[in-house]
Amino acid sequence: MQRNVSDSVLSMSRLSSVMRDVNTFISELDQPSSSPPRSQSFQQFSNTEYQKIERSNTTKTLVNHELTEEACPSFAEPSQKRVQQPCMSPENDYVNRYLKHKDEKTMVETRPLMSSTLSTGTSVSTVVPSNYAYLSALSGAFVKKIRALESIRELFCANVYPESFTGQEAINTLSNLLDGLPEPYCVCIANTLMKTIPPLFEPIHYSQKSIIQGSLYPDEYYTLNEDMTDEMPQGILTGLLGCYTPNCHPNEGCYAPRCPNRYPLAFLEPFGNQELKASKGTIGRTPSSSSHMEQKALSEAWAQNVPKELLETLSKREIARQEAINEMIYSERAYRNDLDTLNDVIVRPLLKDNSIIPSKQRREEFVSEVFGNYRELRELSLGLSNDLISLQQEQAYVPMIGDTLIQHMAYFEGPYTRYCSRMSLAEYLIKQESKVNPRLAMFFIQVEQDKRMRRLALRHFLLSPVTRMQRYPLLISAILKKTDTEHPDYTFLIKCLDMIKSVASRSDQMAEHYKRRVEILETNDALVFKPGNPHVDLELTDPRRRLFYQGIMKRRSYEKSDIFLFVFDHMVLMTKYKYRVWKKPIPIQILHLSQRSSQTPPVSTATSRSLMPAASSNNNVASPNYALLYPLTICHLGRHGGTYNFLCSLEEKQKCIQAIEEAKSCLRKRMGEEVCELISLDDSSFRYSATTTLQGKVYCTFPFVTIHMEKILLVGTDNGVYIKSYDGIVRRIITCEEVTQLAVLERHHILLILASKTLKAYPIDLLMSNSKSPDKLGQTLGQHIHFFQIGMCNNRHLVVYKKRKNTSSIFTCLEPLYDLRDSKNQKYITPKTGFKLGGRSHHAWFKKYKEFYVGAEASRIQFLKSKILIVCDRGFEVIDPENLAVGGREIPDRMDPQFNFVNRETIKPIAMYRVHDKFLLCYDKFAFFVNNRNGSLVYRGPQKLPLLCEWEGQPLDIVFQYPYVIVFDAQFIEIRHVDTGELVQIIPGDQIKLTYFQTGDTAEIHGCMTHTIRSDIQQLFYLKLKAYHPRKML
Repeated sequence: MQRNVSDSVLSMSRLSSVMRDVNTFISELDQPSSSPPRSQSFQQFSNTEYQKIERSNTTKTLVNHELTEEACPSFAEPSQKRVQQPCMSPENDYVNRYLKHKDEKTMVETRPLMSSTLSTGTSVSTVVPSNYAYLSALSGAFVKKIRALESIRELFCANVYPESFTGQEAINTLSNLLDGLPEPYCVCIANTLMKTIPPLFEPIHYSQKSIIQGSLYPDEYYTLNEDMTDEMPQGILTGLLGCYTPNCHPNEGCYAPRCPNRYPLAFLEPFGNQELKASKGTIGRTPSSSSHMEQKALSEAWAQNVPKELLETLSKREIARQEAINEMIYSERAYRNDLDTLNDVIVRPLLKDNSIIPSKQRREEFVSEVFGNYRELRELSLGLSNDLISLQQEQAYVPMIGDTLIQHMAYFEGPYTRYCSRMSLAEYLIKQESKVNPRLAMFFIQVEQDKRMRRLALRHFLLSPVTRMQRYPLLISAILKKTDTEHPDYTFLIKCLDMIKSVASRSDQMAEHYKRRVEILETNDALVFKPGNPHVDLELTDPRRRLFYQGIMKRRSYEKSDIFLFVFDHMVLMTKYKYRVWKKPIPIQILHLSQRSSQTPPVSTATSRSLMPAASSNNNVASPNYALLYPLTICHLGRHGGTYNFLCSLEEKQKCIQAIEEAKSCLRKRMGEEVCELISLDDSSFRYSATTTLQGKVYCTFPFVTIHMEKILLVGTDNGVYIKSYDGIVRRIITCEEVTQLAVLERHHILLILASKTLKAYPIDLLMSNSKSPDKLGQTLGQHIHFFQIGMCNNRHLVVYKKRKNTSSIFTCLEPLYDLRDSKNQKYITPKTGFKLGGRSHHAWFKKYKEFYVGAEASRIQFLKSKILIVCDRGFEVIDPENLAVGGREIPDRMDPQFNFVNRETIKPIAMYRVHDKFLLCYDKFAFFVNNRNGSLVYRGPQKLPLLCEWEGQPLDIVFQYPYVIVFDAQFIEIRHVDTGELVQIIPGDQIKLTYFQTGDTAEIHGCMTHTIRSDIQQLFYLKLKAYHPRKML
């Protein structure tokens, strides 16, 4: 249909009257509004805290086939606003659940080349290396050259297509490899490489012209096929071979009908260029500028579809603007078609075919995780495409497009950020599922043979929304550059550009989280454990995992083998080459950075190699040569631990230390408020060293309230018993050697002291008053005593002590008789004969209650309500003092097969505690529950695990105060939750020991450790457990 000039002028004049007021329209869009009704069946995803993508790219803006460059990030301009969203729990995460349970010969296909790409008037005189006639050799060299370009330039599409390049770069590369072969022939060879099966490279989504024509163009963009990494295409390029005729030279030719030295005829049949073959009579003249297919492709140009009279009324700038608008319209139509192909060819057949993934639930989960909310994007694109096409159909000249764009793009943020951010994870899932599911891998291969796929890979359609989101700013910018600032469409386009950049920036931030997660998942997949060591679940599939640092450390300056160090949010992992696990992973809670790391001078080495990972090196970039290596010492506390000394550059050392601190901070934040607080009782009074005795080594403490209601602390050391009042005064009240135990019978006001294996009793009030010498106040209760314990049993206050006889342990139970604070009992304070070992004096303070033995070496006594628990080498024995003839009950029953794991281990029992209706049995390696009634093993969780936990440390003592089990190791205090076994807190220190523990409502835990600054001072402390509040697992 023809349009005259007057019609076009009239259309322009009416523009201002029919257009809505721009400012009013934009202000309406700024007001909160509800989204248009859509299907509610699309999957909604929970959000996570994401970070900005660090990578900045160079974008190419195509306006009327002219390239301009502008710097911008991978999607859009970076945003300083961080996106914070709750993280998905491991139980609800598909990837975590999935990972917990989980060759075809290449042929060369030749196709016709465009005769218009050859200029036959060029004289050729070059010698091509004969080995490049082999397609595999030429392909390998081509791939190597293209990958080397990444270090010297960066394309706008590198974020999605990391191995992308331009058509001109491909031509230049081939020309360089083939000793200056002219450009037209390089295009022929490039087309051949692009049409192998599968192709060596392919056009990206932006290169619509190349996709339509199936030929290489200098100004289009391409990417290497990731499937061609291991095996290159094979074939012979006869046009690059030498001639078999003697004395035949390049550019001369001979009698042979297909002599490769006769350019350009040698390129006709070998490359399948039938169109050039048909026009070989025109050699020597300039061929036609374009083929029929190229003319059809160029019909997308706006100027070819409008009347000539209209073009004559428009300026060149306005024509260029209409071309840019037209590109937005037809590219949106192509994008919509890609989403239709994704739905019709890939997703729907996959959902319907139950032979590919038999489980319907798992099949639907897989599709949901991989393809996400693509239906929502399809609906958005359909609406936008239809409106844009309607604009163009109404009149050839499109006066405005911004108002239409802004109406649709107002609803882009949610759907596009959900889809685009997860693409790295989607590709990972496809790769993993295809490895273990041959039917799915075959399905994807067959899908790519479908004509509707246009010989494009699955990845092209999967990433179509991502590439479209990257292209929107370019297309809008192209229209803006050709739009005058006073044009009514200008303000709409500016608003549109800001909106789309905001969506792209948010998508970038969210995508970074998933990229880091995929990096962790790939690391987990690559880990290899030492032969004979079982595979350990390092919990790297947990969606909460974060990787703070990865780098290479040297063990010694002269060693060639390096250690790869990974700092995660919950542990530090050390591997050798190819991810072979080197040492046991170090939980962040029990990792300690030695102070020597900052004090030791650097090591000089002239032969130090680059400490950067080999994967990040590039042939075109010289590896840095570090002259100085700085020491970094990492300590793994506990029985599985050790000290690891590394060398690295100062920069790497600082990064590693910072990452470890961030990991510790992240862990504290995730674990919530610390459950236990260490409060100092004394950090200056008790000095001890190997050369001077001073106050001596501290062994035990006991809190006590005097007759004057003064709170004091009794301290037993190598040199006697000291008291420390709460005002800070410390004095010695008894001089003796090696006081290993202290106890006060508060109801009877008797102090018990075990010194040098002699148990003595003192009246505490007289001892505190200093009215008499301690030697005249004490009574000896027994000698050669290893340890004792006070407590209640059968409503009796008892003192039970242990002696050793041969291989057995003899226990004597004493019951106190008098309250020595009572004035009526003052006459018993200074007996003439004292307590006799074989009976009792009429002045004795105790009477013998019971005596029994256990046929094993005992280490601890605990009191139950009506029984006495003995911890010995063979386990735990429960003794009824009122019925000694029956014998003790052994826990666990070592004859029961379910306790074979106890019999197999060389372990030492430490303590046993009652928890509700169960007993918690604590050994020096692990802990588990048994039933109170029948002594059977209590399995934990759906996995039926026998153990509650395995200790990180080497326990010296284990105490229990609900709901926490507290383990004392010499280097740290380990606190775990009794119901889950979860490690909730670690308190590091040096030479830590338990000095006092009292169960009950007024439970109190005391300890001693070396002072953190002055190593000659012993710091006394008590652990204050905070009120228990069940916390939510993050």
